[in-house]
Amino acid sequence: MAGTAPPLVRARAARPLGARAQQPGCRRADLGDSGAEPLAWKRYGWSVARFSRSQQPGEQCGHEGAACWADAVTLESASPASPPARNMWLWLGPPSLSLSPKPTVGRSLCLTLWFLSLVLRASTQAPAPTVNTHFGKLRGARVPLPSEILGPVDQYLGVPYAAPPIGEKRFLPPEPPPSWSGIRNATQFPPVCPQNIHTAVPEVMLPVWFTANLDIVATYIQEPNEDCLYLNVYVPTEDGSGAKKQGEDLADNDGDEDEDIRDSGAKPVMVYIHGGSYMEGTGNMIDGSVLASYGNVIVITLNYRVGVLGFLSTGDQAAKGNYGLLDQIQALRWVSENIAFFGGDPRRITVFGSGIGASCVSLLTLSHHSEGLFQRAIIQSGSALSSWAVNYQPVKYTSLLADKVGCNVLDTVDMVDCLRQKSAKELVEQDIQPARYHVAFGPVIDGDVIPDDPEILMEQGEFLNYDIMLGVNQGEGLKFVEGVVDPEDGVSGTDFDYSVSNFVDNLYGYPEGKDTLRETIKFMYTDWADRDNPETRRKTLVALFTDHQWVEPSVVTADLHARYGSPTYFYAFYHHCQSLMKPAWSDAAHGDEVPYVFGVPMVGPTDLFPCNFSKNDVMLSAVVMTYWTNFAKTGDPNKPVPQDTKFIHTKANRFEEVAWSKYNPRDQLYLHIGLKPRVRDHYRATKVAFWKHLVPHLYNLHDMFHYTSTTTKVPPPDTTHSSHITRRPNGKTWSTKRPAISPAYSNENAQGSWNGDQDAGPLLVENPRDYSTELSVTIAVGASLLFLNVLAFAALYYRKDKRRQEPLRQPSPQRGAGAPELGAAPEEELAALQLGPTHHECEAGPPHDTLRLTTLPDYTLTLRRSPDDIPLMTPNTITMIPNSLVGLQTLHPYNTFAAGFNNLTTDTPREPEAPAGYPLVLTFRISWNCTTHQLQTWEL
Repeated sequence: MAGTAPPLVRARAARPLGARAQQPGCRRADLGDSGAEPLAWKRYGWSVARFSRSQQPGEQCGHEGAACWADAVTLESASPASPPARNMWLWLGPPSLSLSPKPTVGRSLCLTLWFLSLVLRASTQAPAPTVNTHFGKLRGARVPLPSEILGPVDQYLGVPYAAPPIGEKRFLPPEPPPSWSGIRNATQFPPVCPQNIHTAVPEVMLPVWFTANLDIVATYIQEPNEDCLYLNVYVPTEDGSGAKKQGEDLADNDGDEDEDIRDSGAKPVMVYIHGGSYMEGTGNMIDGSVLASYGNVIVITLNYRVGVLGFLSTGDQAAKGNYGLLDQIQALRWVSENIAFFGGDPRRITVFGSGIGASCVSLLTLSHHSEGLFQRAIIQSGSALSSWAVNYQPVKYTSLLADKVGCNVLDTVDMVDCLRQKSAKELVEQDIQPARYHVAFGPVIDGDVIPDDPEILMEQGEFLNYDIMLGVNQGEGLKFVEGVVDPEDGVSGTDFDYSVSNFVDNLYGYPEGKDTLRETIKFMYTDWADRDNPETRRKTLVALFTDHQWVEPSVVTADLHARYGSPTYFYAFYHHCQSLMKPAWSDAAHGDEVPYVFGVPMVGPTDLFPCNFSKNDVMLSAVVMTYWTNFAKTGDPNKPVPQDTKFIHTKANRFEEVAWSKYNPRDQLYLHIGLKPRVRDHYRATKVAFWKHLVPHLYNLHDMFHYTSTTTKVPPPDTTHSSHITRRPNGKTWSTKRPAISPAYSNENAQGSWNGDQDAGPLLVENPRDYSTELSVTIAVGASLLFLNVLAFAALYYRKDKRRQEPLRQPSPQRGAGAPELGAAPEEELAALQLGPTHHECEAGPPHDTLRLTTLPDYTLTLRRSPDDIPLMTPNTITMIPNSLVGLQTLHPYNTFAAGFNNLTTDTPREPEAPAGYPLVLTFRISWNCTTHQLQTWEL
């Protein structure tokens, strides 16, 4: 492959790099140290044939008075299908620039800056792309990528999608952006929304690569600004072999749908919602260039308001909340209206996200505000059903914030006006600690953006119009275990018990029955074959948090979406890169799929993902990007582009032989994504059933009338008694107040079990009122009305049944012969008497003697007027049947009487249908006439 040397390419930095390269972890490179530095070139997919370094006068590289290093490199592409080798000179600037071969953060920074100097130089020679939008013209930048299989990408950075939410627009829904004249420069990342990552953020919800690189993350959020509602657009060009490869694949496919895709020319669009904990994050951290180029799709990342500024809510019209979600909806509206100018297809928009971003995506599928703005959703490691997806106590945390910044006033409108006068920095720097496993500021059920509880909305089918692909990682709960115990040497029995107790206390928090639930969870997550092994306990503890916080909510979401046939695909991610970001014993943790989705292994380590990527990592990244972009194109991850990574490995990969099957509630098929892929069924079915069915049952045993979701989203009871005088903008007022809690919770809070701010006094406290009198009167009146209605209903039916029985009481022509069939009466007029098949013999006696039992029983009678009426008998009424009646059995209202006279029997009961209402049960005393073999008396 060495061949003849191509022309020499010189790339010089536009300015001295020495000052910028002086980062922690960098070291000076020694002159002549040419044996180690080729490693830097290999990181970007090149093989170094020859390498030399020389010192050049400063004038030669454009920097007078400072000497420069110059690397002369003969490169060979790592791809077998690459062009011939090429020589490349790179002027490195003053000697202070370091290229340390050590795998440190500093090295990543140095190499990134070094490579960017080459990219910037090359990009200045390419024509700057421009595009028109409804709001004005944009000028972007065409950026080449360091791989022969990846074509250049046109980047449009910092595109405004909404007006700045500043001043009076704070705590209000976003508005469309203003138009501009001339050409707007879109080559710099926009400012990020105000946030503070140095507070005690809930790390358990953050990805590993985020928490392990906070110093790097801090460089992305410098100089935040409330004027932050911008997005970044990555548009692939037609020059890349990735696009050519997909074009060839489509040309070989004669499907009608694929023909339409190829002929239209419009590219699918993938909009990424960044994660975090609703308190931090920015779309600037994720580069969509590789995914766009390789998958031939348009990738968009965006900023939205986070924390206090994005999700503060007073629970009324003063500040309804959900501004961060409304920002995302406004961004989708902008994309839907303008993406055609970039060559995108507004009919094929896919929203995807990881972690908190996935919860946002899940919530967007349930909001009517999102209708028509996107067609597909990819939900990575999150769900609207997770305990941290929705904030169920927004007023509490808003009150705490207002108290801290001096806005503790009775009127919520005045409170919000006061908060608008505070600087953004003052608001975001307040440390408001939520209950563990929950969020202080996040989406709320406001009756509008989120009209109801997410699980109820899912059961109502609100998200069935979207194609959905979702999944989880094998070891999502790693950060939960790291935050509770020191897991390096495993988990001791004491630490395991403490972790489970802490989990139950924070998620359930009820005073009775807690021990039962705690012991049940410990039993379920104890490996009884190896119960004394600390490493086994560590593994099961990670599984506990993974199952409860991620697996069960995701599986329930998939079941509800797929039960009516909506396209659903489920995956389990089992791979992670080798790095120092987490313990060696850990599995694929929360956020480990992100670098593979965005193709980071193809271009080498980055500052946020300093992994030692192998060929297997590159192959898996190509597979994942193919699945994700195929789903964005057709709603099916298997097509139109087949899995083919022969440009990495000469032999076929195992994914080429695997067809990702659709998910359905019966088979629950899912794709195991790892180095050994396979389609399996019922992912962790036993543990999912445990959290979905048994745990709510145990919870409700001790609180029969307390609603709890299958994922236990509601935090422990709030101990902040506050009464706000709420004023609408038109001047009308009303008062809202929470009822007092039980003393048990108050005592528990006094002992310090609550994670909130113990020193913060309750806001706007009133003397509690006793509502027991009003409640008692209401119950008494309601019970009286119900009793009168039941009596009236019973009397009406008694009169009708008495008239109906008159023809049947005529004596038979022959004793013992058949009497008129009860079943011959119209079905609309039947009364189904609940009697079992017990044989009652009548002794000889006077013609009108009456059969009398030892104990006259009360018979439960179920009435039905027509076959179309709902069944009145439910399993709840069975317990109302007296035990003194021998042979009494349940009779469904649809049954009729048998024709025998010597004994009264029933047909074989049919399977009852699901009752759609409350049963009506009437109790009668009856007598049987042995002479006429007929009912003689009916007494109510």
